[in-house]
Amino acid sequence: MVFSTFTQTAITTSKLQLTLNNVQSQFKLEKVYSLAKDARIKYLEEMVVKVGLDPENAKATEEIIRKKNVDIAALKKKLKLPATEDP
Repeated sequence: MVFSTFTQTAITTSKLQLTLNNVQSQFKLEKVYSLAKDARIKYLEEMVVKVGLDPENAKATEEIIRKKNVDIAALKKKLKLPATEDP
């Protein structure tokens, strides 16, 4: 009876430790994603400021659209969404 209680306690402790390790890994992953997203947003903001808001600047507009499409493709890959074509 005592052995059974100790065994159950050891199993519970092991499961809790595994869960804690998984949560810590998830937090680290979320932090990395957040930092990457922040860096990407900053880069795009800097690009818009550098290029300006001139709609006549076709090269800059194409570059921003290309970056946007790359970001969308990366998100779809991450979420495993089917690919779609832009209209």
